[in-house]
Amino acid sequence: ISAGALGSRAARAIGFIGAMIEYAHHNAPLQKDLKAEEIGNTAAFLVSEKASAITGVTLYVDNGMHAMGVAVDSPALTPQQEPALT
Repeated sequence: ISAGALGSRAARAIGFIGAMIEYAHHNAPLQKDLKAEEIGNTAAFLVSEKASAITGVTLYVDNGMHAMGVAVDSPALTPQQEPALT
């Protein structure tokens, strides 16, 4: 599973995750916030009998952002300082 930009606690260690989430929200085909539950549901499907013949794939759960790509000069890739978790 290749998850898109998600505002998880672990992702906050990435200094510019907020910018990535905002970029994805405005530029992905499905312009909405990605939820951890959607990634979890995908994992649950993959371990179920319904996915028993699925092998060797990267399954993107990113509101379609992988199909759009991100330009090298994208503002989403510009390092930014985000507030520390408290």
